[in-house]
Amino acid sequence: MFSVKAAAIPDGGLINSYEIQAGCYTDCFVAEISQDVTLSDFILAFFNTPVFRLERLLLGLFASRPSTDDDVANLASGSGNSLALWKVDARDDNQLIMSVGSGPIRSWLMVVSDQTVAHTSKLYFGSAVLPVETGQNGKPKMGRSFRIFHGVHKFYARLLLWSTVRRLKR
Repeated sequence: MFSVKAAAIPDGGLINSYEIQAGCYTDCFVAEISQDVTLSDFILAFFNTPVFRLERLLLGLFASRPSTDDDVANLASGSGNSLALWKVDARDDNQLIMSVGSGPIRSWLMVVSDQTVAHTSKLYFGSAVLPVETGQNGKPKMGRSFRIFHGVHKFYARLLLWSTVRRLKR
């Protein structure tokens, strides 16, 4: 069995720059899998889980931003730079960070081979939410809708990563 845990953002994570911005929310979840996983494998599995397929369907219906399995394959191979509402902000050999439209949300995926255990990979999934309001003290803060749905966001993030590991294990 495997578990998804909250984790510190590893050094070198493309999401690190958001972690130090005033008023910005970041999170990071990790799951370990006993197999070698590439970033391409991770992207293909993540965006094709039953959970995310439902999100893709809803975005196509309600936001007029459909996406196909070919779009996911292009993103995974690096030949595509967008998927539904997401566009790639940065990418390297083992991670990518994407913006959700022109809004304050960033999604991040990273895969790291465990150097201590052969054929084991750590899969990281995290989010950054930039502040959209200013508090009474003049400091940036999260928008009301994010504050209300924060618990749902954390549950959904864990569910997505858990579903991804299940898909990779098949």
